[in-house]
Amino acid sequence: MYARKIAFGLIIILALLVNGCGGTKTSNEKATITVWDYYGEATPIKPLLDGFMKANPNITVKYEALDWDTTSQKLNVVLTGGTPPDVVTIDMTWLPKLAALGAYTDLKGLSGGKLNGVAWEDAYTPGALEAITYNNQIVAALYDFDTYALYYRADLFEQKGLQVPKTWDDLMAVAKQLHEGDKYYYEFDADTFHGSQWIYENDGSLLSADNKTVVFNSPEAVQGIQFYASLLTEGVAINWTTDQGERIQGVKDGRIAMFSDGPYYMGIMKSAAPEMAGQWRVALHPYGKNPGSYLGGTGLMIPANSSNQAAAWKFIEYAMQVENQINVYKLAGAAPALTAALESPQVNVEDPYFGGEKAFAVFLETMKTAHHFPYVRAWTDIDAAFTNAMQQIALGQKSVQDALDEAVQTSTEALSK
Repeated sequence: MYARKIAFGLIIILALLVNGCGGTKTSNEKATITVWDYYGEATPIKPLLDGFMKANPNITVKYEALDWDTTSQKLNVVLTGGTPPDVVTIDMTWLPKLAALGAYTDLKGLSGGKLNGVAWEDAYTPGALEAITYNNQIVAALYDFDTYALYYRADLFEQKGLQVPKTWDDLMAVAKQLHEGDKYYYEFDADTFHGSQWIYENDGSLLSADNKTVVFNSPEAVQGIQFYASLLTEGVAINWTTDQGERIQGVKDGRIAMFSDGPYYMGIMKSAAPEMAGQWRVALHPYGKNPGSYLGGTGLMIPANSSNQAAAWKFIEYAMQVENQINVYKLAGAAPALTAALESPQVNVEDPYFGGEKAFAVFLETMKTAHHFPYVRAWTDIDAAFTNAMQQIALGQKSVQDALDEAVQTSTEALSK
């Protein structure tokens, strides 16, 4: 659910107006807050309710379980004139539009600059803090995070005497030795999440630093995507599309021996492919010039027109207590965003499924060089244009340069509106 991708729809600017336009009830007054939770069956949010209401008897929580798509659709509706929830789980890829339109309550001001007594800048890694900051305001509390690392078949590496690749050249050499017939490919994903990773790994960007110019057809970006595409043309990568089913099928039947994804996928592998325990490991993804990844995950946001902001903030603080953050891993298998939780012995454990490796430590390292998607209103259109270009490249319909040039033109038009 973390490589989440859907067009978020148009949000009407006039309906959002000014941050904090909701009510100003204090946390000591009786209040009922509505919480929307898209986590699903293994949610770490629902188990918080009893403890929170016991600790805060003046606050009643109305809990609504929604799936990811429904949350996206309903949030779009309520932000254009309906009654919003007081706390909502949001995909961090939704934040570009939400932040640019001011659809959030500034948690930095609401919290007095601290999260459970810890300064925001000390609670998170610098990359995580940057991801939730917009115009010097905190737009959401990062609850779990998603960055990409390399998953690889350690058993095959050992059989073939291969070393874990550190650079793109290493990756190509290893992929050629690993691949056999219709098995043991590197997985190619034609989307913005994965495509941006190769751009970041070559010191490129999607937009300029001031977010005013689309630059994913720069020499650095083109070179990054060209190398990614060369894995296909060299016959060592498989273009994974929806008609092939879920990735886990390719993992289980041996077609996929290397792929890039986030920490949440460790839980999927454990539940869907328990027979492969010990065969897989996680490592930093190979890079061209420097490590890099997209940064996403789940955030806890208070909509700007919530009428119970003080009570909603108390709920978020409770959810962000270290022991409750640890339960994000224990209950959902996701990576807690709070640094203290991620570094805790309960989370940073030697994982037998991954050969005794402390896999979460790898993803914590990726946080240092990860990039959130640009916070611009046109992000949905830019994302769609880039994804379309990646699909054209994967199918050999256009050259990398031509596909990216056309996508940049489309994105520039959207950005200028």
